[in-house]
Amino acid sequence: MSHHRFAPNEILPVRHALLSWYDVNKRKLPWRDWFDADQNVAAYRVLVSELMLQQTTVTTVLRYYDNWMKLWPTIESLANAVEEIVNDMNGIFPADVNEMIKLLPPNPVLDGNVMRVLCRLRAVGGDLKKKSTTDLLWSLATDLVCTQRPGDLNQSLIELGATVCTPSNPKCDSCPVQNFCCAYKQDDSNDSRKDDCKDIEECDLCLKSSYYVVSRGVKNYPRKTSKPKQRNETSYMVILYTIKNDKLYYFMLKQKQTRLLSGLWTFLEIDGCDGANSKKSKIDVLEKTRIVLATTMDLNMNGTITDIKLAGQCRHLFSHIDKKYVVYHGRYDDNMNFIEQTTTANSRWFDEEQLRTEAISTAMKKVFNVAVNEMNLKTDKKNVSYIIIMEK
Repeated sequence: MSHHRFAPNEILPVRHALLSWYDVNKRKLPWRDWFDADQNVAAYRVLVSELMLQQTTVTTVLRYYDNWMKLWPTIESLANAVEEIVNDMNGIFPADVNEMIKLLPPNPVLDGNVMRVLCRLRAVGGDLKKKSTTDLLWSLATDLVCTQRPGDLNQSLIELGATVCTPSNPKCDSCPVQNFCCAYKQDDSNDSRKDDCKDIEECDLCLKSSYYVVSRGVKNYPRKTSKPKQRNETSYMVILYTIKNDKLYYFMLKQKQTRLLSGLWTFLEIDGCDGANSKKSKIDVLEKTRIVLATTMDLNMNGTITDIKLAGQCRHLFSHIDKKYVVYHGRYDDNMNFIEQTTTANSRWFDEEQLRTEAISTAMKKVFNVAVNEMNLKTDKKNVSYIIIMEK
């Protein structure tokens, strides 16, 4: 497995090539513009971006990152806003690496972009779900990290994977480490094919010859693994709304950690019904809505729910679930100050502006958009603003 590791005389040239390329070609991203900030603010900006980037793409994060920083520009402002605060560090990011490592990952990074770059550089064709493969990739990332500019080196690998060494359209002619890339050297279509990136015998980390497709070239790496088949599920959602001072508010619950969309705000989910718009179906939805509120929130509905109606359906694909949402909506008449009674850490009424900025999933935004126009009509206002919540 010799070619799966960097040779001692390769590490410094690869570092130099990556950093030189990064200095010239890096994208302008807000969390990288920290030179005018003190260390505490800079570390906070980077931490927020890393947490967001674990969940979605840079393009999507840019919108949310800007909004986040307007609301909570420092870790102190965030601490004052959250429900539970850990004060062990007194709101200060640790300067000592031994303290930092307790809170942050080790010096090397290994996200999807870095894994792809390293797999191609060293022709790693092992199963990415196996510990032996990920252990090797962590070791390769560790070999490349330099003490002088560890952050920039890590960012250069991420940047290379995001902009040059992409999954489906790699730009090998623009790659700063092409000369060190075993996947490129194995490609029959280029003029620099060499045998120094082959072992005499295949090992568990090699891409088996039966998997190699000549026409794919470097795109053979990393090895494609079959994804588990998504299961089909149907959920029945009720958007409960009320009108106060000619303004619509929508009731949401915070999901438990053990459920899908854990920790995020969702509309009410009821047990299955026939998904129809008949009088019988509406009565069934009404009773099941009351049951959810009574069992989940221990709330007694003293007011009345009217205008139960089937709004339609939408579909959302999760990594393991193909989910169909059947969406109902109903109006709640707040005769007994229900809004005040149900505003807790785990239940809230949101207006449309808040639906844009709070921790609400794309799936729930789709659910909302199915019914929003019909609910807006209930305000009986002539100049209704139809606000469709942007989905990712």
